[in-house]
Amino acid sequence: MGSTDIQLLQRRVRRTYELARLRRALVGVLPIVVVTAIAALLASRPAPPLTFGLATALMGAMMLWHGRDPQKAFLPGVIAGLVPLALALGTGTLHTCGTANCSFLCIPACVLGGVVAGMAVSGVSLQRRAGPWFWVSASGLALLTGAMGCACMGASGIVGLGMGFGAGIVPGLLRRAFSKKES
Repeated sequence: MGSTDIQLLQRRVRRTYELARLRRALVGVLPIVVVTAIAALLASRPAPPLTFGLATALMGAMMLWHGRDPQKAFLPGVIAGLVPLALALGTGTLHTCGTANCSFLCIPACVLGGVVAGMAVSGVSLQRRAGPWFWVSASGLALLTGAMGCACMGASGIVGLGMGFGAGIVPGLLRRAFSKKES
């Protein structure tokens, strides 16, 4: 076998390996596709859940394909994001969205869901002694998953989600920062 044959074989093996990883990643995001479909059916406006669901599925597939910390952050991030998604969709089914009703019910639900999601990501990250890529990956997926529900209220729902998430994750970030200084 010549050197060009070995290089050709190496490229073929690498391509087969990467395609297998990509297939596994695509299968791994199928639950996100199901959640997106349910969110679109329950939402008063299906476009925001579909848009954020597509972004969540793409980001999730990239994380699962890449591996390492982003792959480990996939499940905790999605599960944390289900809290604001469920709260937003749940409150959205209680009334017909309008500015007064959404300000009273839906936006606080997004803020509360964001706080819970932030605390969940922070807790898992601290428990696993995860690195920054885990924190960033899990946070990104949690926010995208939650945004499927909170985006139905427009920008204010997403801002509420982000503010709540920030409030929930800050104590964990501070704990991580101060525990490293003490070590």
